[in-house]
Amino acid sequence: MRSLDPKQLAATLAQQGLTKDGLYARVSDGLTRQQPLRGITASALVPAIATQAALGAWFDQREIQWQRFDAKDYAGAIRPTEAQIQAYYADKAHTAEFTAPEQAKVDFVVLDADALKPQVPVTDELLRQFYGSREAAYTVPQERRASHILINVAPNASPAEVAKAKAQADALLVQLRKNPAGFADAARKNSQDAGSAPAGGDLDFMRKGAIPGAFSDALFSMKQGDISDVVRSDSGFHIIELTAIRGGVAKPFDEVRAQVEDQYRSEQAQKMFAAAAEKFTNTVYEQPDGLEPAIAALKLTRQTAVVQRTPASGAAGPLASARLLAAIFSNEAIKNKHNTEAVETAPRQLTAAHVVDYTPQHMRPLAQVHDQVVDGVRKTQAAAAALKDGQARVAEAAGNPALALPLAATVGRIAPPPEVPRAVIDAALKADIGKGPVVTGVALPDGGYAVMRVVKPVPRARTESEAAQGKSLVEQAFEDAEAEAAYDTLKERYKVKYREDRIAKATAASAPN
Repeated sequence: MRSLDPKQLAATLAQQGLTKDGLYARVSDGLTRQQPLRGITASALVPAIATQAALGAWFDQREIQWQRFDAKDYAGAIRPTEAQIQAYYADKAHTAEFTAPEQAKVDFVVLDADALKPQVPVTDELLRQFYGSREAAYTVPQERRASHILINVAPNASPAEVAKAKAQADALLVQLRKNPAGFADAARKNSQDAGSAPAGGDLDFMRKGAIPGAFSDALFSMKQGDISDVVRSDSGFHIIELTAIRGGVAKPFDEVRAQVEDQYRSEQAQKMFAAAAEKFTNTVYEQPDGLEPAIAALKLTRQTAVVQRTPASGAAGPLASARLLAAIFSNEAIKNKHNTEAVETAPRQLTAAHVVDYTPQHMRPLAQVHDQVVDGVRKTQAAAAALKDGQARVAEAAGNPALALPLAATVGRIAPPPEVPRAVIDAALKADIGKGPVVTGVALPDGGYAVMRVVKPVPRARTESEAAQGKSLVEQAFEDAEAEAAYDTLKERYKVKYREDRIAKATAASAPN
């Protein structure tokens, strides 16, 4: 069995939010479950009639007539009274709608390399030394412009064919040594590289290794204007002319000084971080009544934010850290008014916060949410009106088979018509039309109501691929159902009990820090 590379394993675990122990526990649990159930799933028999019924329910369609009663069509005429508004606001069913979440206003400071960079002492002499030790980093890689003539050699060429191609290249080289200025014309007439021949063999500028092997080695050993000897590559035989050279020279210090300084400060700040982190951690803990001592000691910048227990949508940086938010809303920070501990909010980044103001979860005053309450009353009453008229139309249509509803559609689970709500499709497919058309109604998620007459079934032809895939899914569903039933029986027989406290502890232990 192939073992997983340690780096690949670490990346996979990180993606799934697991530690190595957590992964082993998951695999062990999977094997433990699978072993007693393997024989059951392997022997599961699916009756053909059950398969056909399941496939029919999935693929078949129904013809419907329908009518929609939209709540928005009623809302404009509704004028809620103050009594209705008061009643809606006081109804416990709506409490969550008007409850303001718990929140805290905090000061916080961040210690990382970026915070330390401004503190790194810099002199011109230091920067010049740094530049000199890393000159290659400020050097534009050399590029060379080449033209070539290629005489192709097939990968499976015989020795005689290789010798013939080599002789042709050697003869061309003799001509070019006598008339170097004629290289472009010779390339147009003789090169078998269809891409470059029309341009006189020009390959434009390239870096070393762009064409690997002997070609690149030869090109980067030549002087400008030189014509190479015959060079062999996987494609055949080349004659190369070096036409231009650019780059390969370090940019002057004065031109890249800002870049040099930024890189120098970054490297020095990384070296300073360990000592600064220890000082930061100790200061916010030992002087817990505010962040001023840490700010003064490490020259940090105070930041302010209003946060809740969970990260805000789109939050980034330290305020996206669940660990920091948990520390902010701890008793130590809220009740005792102490700094949070120094929390690692990113690799080599520590953050500490201090609660300036705390607001517990509370019901917003009616005056503050009055418009929201009015909107809620209006939607509720509009939905009730749509329901009333919709149910009246259900009764009317049920009593008059000749009454045609205004809309018509053929609906099913495969490629349903987009203009028909999902709730309507589901209700139409569930209706029992064994004895003929059925009239029914369904409440819609937006508060509206739909009335439909399910007229008749409309069989849908299935492709071989659809039928095979559907059969496989049905069989898998039967196997899973039998396995779960057997598993539940085993748990009951052996009186299995779940210890939620231990499950929570094991889950926490297997989660990455």
